[in-house]
Amino acid sequence: MTRMYRAPSKRRQLISRIAIYSLMTLGVLLLVTFLVFVMLGYRFNRDTSSIQQGGLVQFASRPINATVTIGNAKLGDLTPSKITVNPGNYNVRMNRSGYRDWTKNVDVRSGEVLWLNYAQLVPDEIKTEQLTKFNTVAAVKSSPNGDRFAVLEEATKAVVSFVDITGSQPKLTSLPLPSDTLPIDKTPTYALADWANDSDRILLTLKYDDITEWLVLDRREANRTVNISRSYASDIADAMFDPRNSERVIIRTTDGNVRSVNTTANSISSVIAANATSMSLFDNDAILLVQTVPEGGQSVGYVSLGSDQVRVMKQIPSSEISHVAIGKYFSDPYVAVSTGSELSIYRLKTLPSSESDASISMTNVYSTTLPSPVDHLSIRTGGRFVIAQYAGGVQTYDIELNKQMLTNFKSPVSGELRWLDKYHFYLTNGSSLNVMEFDGGNAHSITPLATTFDAVQSDDGKYIFSINTSDTGYVLQRSRMIID
Repeated sequence: MTRMYRAPSKRRQLISRIAIYSLMTLGVLLLVTFLVFVMLGYRFNRDTSSIQQGGLVQFASRPINATVTIGNAKLGDLTPSKITVNPGNYNVRMNRSGYRDWTKNVDVRSGEVLWLNYAQLVPDEIKTEQLTKFNTVAAVKSSPNGDRFAVLEEATKAVVSFVDITGSQPKLTSLPLPSDTLPIDKTPTYALADWANDSDRILLTLKYDDITEWLVLDRREANRTVNISRSYASDIADAMFDPRNSERVIIRTTDGNVRSVNTTANSISSVIAANATSMSLFDNDAILLVQTVPEGGQSVGYVSLGSDQVRVMKQIPSSEISHVAIGKYFSDPYVAVSTGSELSIYRLKTLPSSESDASISMTNVYSTTLPSPVDHLSIRTGGRFVIAQYAGGVQTYDIELNKQMLTNFKSPVSGELRWLDKYHFYLTNGSSLNVMEFDGGNAHSITPLATTFDAVQSDDGKYIFSINTSDTGYVLQRSRMIID
């Protein structure tokens, strides 16, 4: 007997379709969820037999195409590259043929990104060639954009030389200072003080008897030189360019008054702030001030550029030397204040205009006592690092990693640290040029150097320029940092 075929009922077909679509939907959801967890860095940790969210590590090097090893794992991709690894402490190594290894010990945190994008590989053999020669050199000042040097060949000669290092061969231009800006029947001693941000103007001082005068020199037109001390009858203790316009100079007089000079309009402002013992700049926003207080002690604060209203952030009962620095890391303002060897760092909700009545909320995020009083304090690298320099060393506080690092110098360092880029500073001790990272790591001697003058790294990182002694006097030299 033949059994007749019966088509499934519509109800059964509907149930079957719902089951299939439900399984497909569940499968897609599981797959998407799995991919999302993978993208968020979740991995199975064999050591703990558990699922953990890893951290993403980004690698970059100069030059590129370096091999990366993190822990015991060698990456298949050359730099630039990235990998997600389980949280923990790792030794990282980047290496490339012809270069010394770059190494660092790092902590990888769950769900965070660690940027190791500043590795500068140093050649095994650094070739240094001589370029422009000088009979004598008294002072050197590198420009903010690193494209040239200002050189005083003789400290008592009213001539400034500018060396453009952007081409294949340096270009030397010498500018005599106009005689009408100089004292009559005197032989001053000249010094280079400060470049404008646009690298077109530079501040100089000239000293004779017990007098110090300040000049603004335009490297493009020497006849636009202005003796601001004489033009505005000011006894100037300190001066710096207005970051918004290099034709304006902010001065602090010996009696503590802060004013603004417009060298084009031939004008001087009223007093912006009084009783100032030091001043510095916060980007293009404000003048940072340390002021004496009539009842004793000091205050640290700021005045917005274009304003004459000082905003006090902190009162300091001590008379020890104090410093203040402000920076923004992403959108969060941070303030660093040092008094003697005491350093404190605060996070602000906002940094209002100095004319605003809005309150300033300061939350302490880090405090420490350094081995010696702070000599220089700054916040740099996009607000990430607080740099506190003291006799014998420097402390770098990394805001991103909430980590402090101490670097001790083998020999004394005079003046504020000088930087080749955002992550590397250099030391000149009269015998060699030494380069190291912000935390003192990966330190290398680049070339013998018998001077302590400024050095510059080219934008592409290919060369480091410095001025050394030679058999006939002095010479501008360049050391090759990228060999191919």
